[in-house]
Order: sequence, then C-alpha cells, then structure tokens
Amino acid sequence: MKLLLVTMFSVISPFSVQPAATPAAHDMQWTVMEEQQPEMTLAADRSETFEQFRTLNGVSLEDGKHELFAELGQPVAIEEDPYMGCPEYHFRHVNVGICEDTDMIQFIHVDGSHDDLNLNGNSIPMQIDAIHQVLGEPYTVAEDGEVFLRGHYAIKVYMKPGSDQIEGVDFFDDTVF
Repeated sequence: MKLLLVTMFSVISPFSVQPAATPAAHDMQWTVMEEQQPEMTLAADRSETFEQFRTLNGVSLEDGKHELFAELGQPVAIEEDPYMGCPEYHFRHVNVGICEDTDMIQFIHVDGSHDDLNLNGNSIPMQIDAIHQVLGEPYTVAEDGEVFLRGHYAIKVYMKPGSDQIEGVDFFDDTVF
C-alpha cells in the first residue's frame, strides 16, 4: 500500500515533470568570436573634393542679410516662402531664404533650369551623374530627391519623379529642418 501511495504521489506531483537541469556555464562549450564593427561610411568621408559645404553659388549660410545684399545687390523679387514663412530673396542665379527674426540665411536654392551650380567655388554641371561624381553617393534618397551631408550642412538635389531631371538644389543647415 505504501508503495502504491508513493507511486501515485510521484505521478501526480508537480515535481514529477520538472525539466532536466540546464548545464552550468562552465560545462558548456564556448566559441570566442572577434568583435566586429559594422562598416560605416560617414558622409564627410565620401568625397575628397568636398569634405565640407561652404557656399552655393557664392552664398554662405554663415552670411547675414547685410552681407548678402552687399555681395549680390538688391534682389530681383521677394516672395514669401510657404514652408518657413520667411521672405525668399530672388537674385539672378540664386534664391535665398532669410527669416527676419534671426537675420540669418536659412537656405540657399538654385533652380534646375541653370546649366550648372557653383559649390565652394567649383562649377558642377546641373546633372545628377556629375553631382554623384563630385559628391559621391547620397546620404539618403527621398521620394523627391537625394540628400548629401557634410557635418551639419546638407545639400538636397530635387528630382522630377521618375527621371534624372534636376528641378533644383537646396543648401541648408540640417539642424534647421
């Protein structure tokens, strides 16, 4: 009878279905692997020619409104920028957005209808292949264009959807947007 009770107890006991103990860490086989760093190419390292962006068509983001007007003269037109709510000053070869509260240039835009753009004093044909050759591969490709980064500055090449036709090029501080 005792044997029967002990047998029944062992069958219905919650302790009867315990899994086998896992081996201790010192009993397991270990494989030592060399730590691997993911391959990362910083945008600043993508081009030897343009390690940083300083000017687009002769205008720097470091300039203020007074320096801009002293350099380029009076604008041909002034329009309200719909995205920033700041005036956009149109000159013959470049458009510049300046918010009145800061008096600092927020963006520089070159229309795609121009034959070339001037980046840091270097002329680049307004063709995406020529831009790739000079700047390397873009940091990111968006639905409406390609973005190239150097430090906190960015250049966005706006493309006509589904083509290589450039609609315009913007130069801006990537912390602004």
